[in-house]
Amino acid sequence: MKLPYLILLFSLTVPSLVSADPASEKEATKLLDSMKMDSMLEQSMSQMLNLQIQQNPALGPYKAVMLEFLGKHMSYESLKDDLVKMYAEAFTAAELIKINEFYSTDVGQKAIEKMPELMTKGGMIGASRVQENLGELQDMIKAEAERLQAQK
Repeated sequence: MKLPYLILLFSLTVPSLVSADPASEKEATKLLDSMKMDSMLEQSMSQMLNLQIQQNPALGPYKAVMLEFLGKHMSYESLKDDLVKMYAEAFTAAELIKINEFYSTDVGQKAIEKMPELMTKGGMIGASRVQENLGELQDMIKAEAERLQAQK
């Protein structure tokens, strides 16, 4: 078995060595609530799905099915525990309190309000950049395929 497979196997079988303290989890929950993460995720999912359908109109008839799937597996309720843990492990309770203080300000609320739109626009910029340079990527993939074939 190669090293990357061992690392993957180890990471899947060994529980996280980092665990969040209850105070951090409490503040992380408060942060997610103040960030309106439930509506932010819903808006982001909808906007990204619309972007995907715009880029690939053949997906249009399946929009309702994809929304149902995303609602089941990517909704705030389905992700909340993992998100709380993620934030609680990344920040101390004291840091989360300061972050919560920021998001309770007018500027913090504006940042929350604008985040889904900015994420969508950023995704569009990235998709456009890839599309503009797709030929280069195809050439790179072809060259790498030829190099790998020559090694056999």
